[in-house]
Amino acid sequence: MKPRLATRWVGAIFGILVAAYLVIPALIVIPLAFSSGQFLQFPVPGFSLEWVGQFFSDPDWMAALSRSLVAAVCTALIAVPIGTVASYAIVRGRRGVTRVVEPVLMLPLLVPVVISGFGLYLLTLLLHFPGGLPLVVLGHVGLAIPFVVTTVLASLRTFDLRLLLAARVSGANPFQAFVRILVPVIAPGIGAAALIALMTSLDEAVIALFIAGDTEPTLPVMMYSNITYSLNPLVPVAATVLTVATFVLLIGSFLLTRLAQRRGRAAAIVTVRAKEVPSEFLRS
Repeated sequence: MKPRLATRWVGAIFGILVAAYLVIPALIVIPLAFSSGQFLQFPVPGFSLEWVGQFFSDPDWMAALSRSLVAAVCTALIAVPIGTVASYAIVRGRRGVTRVVEPVLMLPLLVPVVISGFGLYLLTLLLHFPGGLPLVVLGHVGLAIPFVVTTVLASLRTFDLRLLLAARVSGANPFQAFVRILVPVIAPGIGAAALIALMTSLDEAVIALFIAGDTEPTLPVMMYSNITYSLNPLVPVAATVLTVATFVLLIGSFLLTRLAQRRGRAAAIVTVRAKEVPSEFLRS
């Protein structure tokens, strides 16, 4: 076997093993959701829809799922615009400033989530803020912004900033150039950032445990409490719901970002070429 071909085979096998290591734990959870047993056990003794029906008919689990979805959507709606504007400021800002700002925005990735949750809990006590879903969203936004900034920066650093200059020359103001040229072109990065923000919020349990606790538990907190005190298959059902939701969001995000990418490129070309360059600019 030729060395180059052997290297490819080794790389392919290694990639398959890594993918299997990442995917198999999530796939094992799905059969447990349809177990006919009264406790968690694998392999499952049989298959039944009893626990699935109980999950979707239980008002406590449905309330927890609703809180998680609301928190995730609100987190994405807040974190994505903030992270996008911050990323644009980093790209267009002075190097000395960006060298300080960018590491500061990455701090939530370095600080353990337990410390962030405990600090936010102490802050609520100090300021006499009632705990609840709004503060959970606030904590999730802080966790999601670094991921949004990292993802959007990757798109911005491949963006040709001369398109913005061309738009300004064609008569667009800075806001119009940002919204009609920059945002459509980097829409795939923004879509990926929104997906990551959604997943960050849906998967987070520590901050929600500190802030909401047992009064307004999110789905991960409900799963943690349930698996602590009882080992029934309701937790795998909840995990399966999150897995399916993630898959649907991933496919939808991929299709929407591809469509946005095509429209963004077309919009950039049409907008830049729609108007003639002013004669004053040519004379200068």
